[in-house]
Amino acid sequence: MVVLTMGVGCVVKRNQNGNLALRLFFSGLRSWEGIRGLKDTSENRDFLEAKAKVIRREIHDGTFDYLRWFPDGNLSHLFRQGKVPPSPTITVEQFYKEWIKKQGDRVRAHRVKDYVSQFNRHILPARLGHKRFGNLAFALLRVTHLQDLQGKLKGKGLKARSVNGIVHSSLRAMLKAARAEGLLTVDLYDKAFFTPLPVTDSKPSIDPYTPEEREIIIEAFRTKRPHYYKFVFFHFWQGPRPSESTALRREDVDLRYATANIHRSRVQGHEAGTKTVRSNREIRLHDNVVEVLKDENPAPLKVKPDDYFFTTPAGYPIDEENFYKREWLPILTAKKIRPRPFYNTRHSYVSFLYSIGARSGFISSQTGDSIKTLEADYAKYIEEADQNRQFVEAQIQKSATQVQPPYSADDNAYKLKKKKGLRKQPLKDGAGEEGRTPDLMLGKHTL
Repeated sequence: MVVLTMGVGCVVKRNQNGNLALRLFFSGLRSWEGIRGLKDTSENRDFLEAKAKVIRREIHDGTFDYLRWFPDGNLSHLFRQGKVPPSPTITVEQFYKEWIKKQGDRVRAHRVKDYVSQFNRHILPARLGHKRFGNLAFALLRVTHLQDLQGKLKGKGLKARSVNGIVHSSLRAMLKAARAEGLLTVDLYDKAFFTPLPVTDSKPSIDPYTPEEREIIIEAFRTKRPHYYKFVFFHFWQGPRPSESTALRREDVDLRYATANIHRSRVQGHEAGTKTVRSNREIRLHDNVVEVLKDENPAPLKVKPDDYFFTTPAGYPIDEENFYKREWLPILTAKKIRPRPFYNTRHSYVSFLYSIGARSGFISSQTGDSIKTLEADYAKYIEEADQNRQFVEAQIQKSATQVQPPYSADDNAYKLKKKKGLRKQPLKDGAGEEGRTPDLMLGKHTL
């Protein structure tokens, strides 16, 4: 005799007509499935027991397909109409483990990393009463569970923006997939019953490196880490996303016509398309960038069109995370510059262009961000003046030369000058506040 566990399984029974039948218990359903004319004999019982054993295994493994076994069965109309309730035996955590394996083909690598972090740290271990959220069965999920989870995360001190990202983005993506597979029959995110937390905490502000910091960092890489000098220079003066610059190939950069074609991204070793359709763009390389890249450009016969433009000393593609830890952070520490992400070189580029009066349309074409986003994020740097490209190029040249520190901290001349107590040269005659470059006159527009 077979003992059913947790209301799931398949056993051989004798029906009221004296014939053998299968008694099914699965997905919260019960059903008699008779085999027409199959008399209760020893031979027939052995035949049906073998069949029942296979079905029990499939039910246990979650692979049971009712219509394949019983196309004209007593419950076939429910399966054909999609009215079958979800299995009460599959938990949130069990489904998550299978769902996360498929996400690499659906979303970008860094998004998969966010999913893994948020589910393992916040969603699955959350205690709702005496149960972990991960142990809840999909069939039993209700809006109240999501509301409780949202409250728990808020109670942990997470900001509303973070809570919404976890509950209304990551978890919602998984539950949407569960609905598609029939494990959920209702939309738990119906706005009439469940809404995101109101975002009262402010969005993180733009935090660029100042022009002075920019020049100190560039010079430090030129003298201390020369292999990465052009990579850092390119970032400060073109403002790409690190995922975009690390995916650039030789064929994407045309120094003769001063352009670069950005249409790929590289995140955690995985290469894919850019962040958005708008991010696919051809950028104009500034004159100073072209000069630096020309100086570092290897002989044409030694490179292939699909070689990465920026690489490690060993010739491998640059990994942003490794670069930050091994190269970027040590330089900032050595120069006593407040650490910020390498990504913030993009903020430095955009805020500088706005501070000298560059148009939003030009900046949008360079960065791939919409004008609306740019003007919202960088509003405090926007000048009213309308400037053309020649003016932008001239200001870039001035900023790179006049803000640059006159001496390296290791320079003997600097030490000698400091020892003699000499001070910085005063401004030239007539060069009052009006005579300073836009870089030095930023005032309320400090970058």
